[in-house]
Amino acid sequence: MSDVPVNSNMMFPAELTSLSPLAEWLAQQMASLPVGEEWRFALDLAACETATNIIRYALHEDRESRFGVEFRVADRRVTLRFTDAGETFPAERLALARGNEHFDVDPLAESGRGLRLILRAVDFFDVEMNAGKNITTLIKALPDPAVNYSTDKNGG
Repeated sequence: MSDVPVNSNMMFPAELTSLSPLAEWLAQQMASLPVGEEWRFALDLAACETATNIIRYALHEDRESRFGVEFRVADRRVTLRFTDAGETFPAERLALARGNEHFDVDPLAESGRGLRLILRAVDFFDVEMNAGKNITTLIKALPDPAVNYSTDKNGG
């Protein structure tokens, strides 16, 4: 992988059917990254959980509304930045999820589970409001290049 930053943007309608195209787009963006399947799965999970929260709670599944996703690779890390003009994310929910070190969640409970999954899957997660938009940032560090993360039995 070169040291040249990679940057790509995409817009999606605020409906749950956008999750599959988002996952496909994200897989294309990650294709050239020197990472294993576990790393890819974690970022995909965090991205889809973030998008689900935006679609359901910020934009209320309004198909006329859109949310944006920026994929950026620079400085040995991947940054996903989601933007939407929906309802503001309650800061206390993020503080509560961060404060729960045991992640003791009822597997059938809806509220908070996705947020805790996001926090476990990435190295950094934050939501801020800027110029009337929600900006949700996920950062995941790329693994040490000296380690072979190949999932192929033949090493390739």
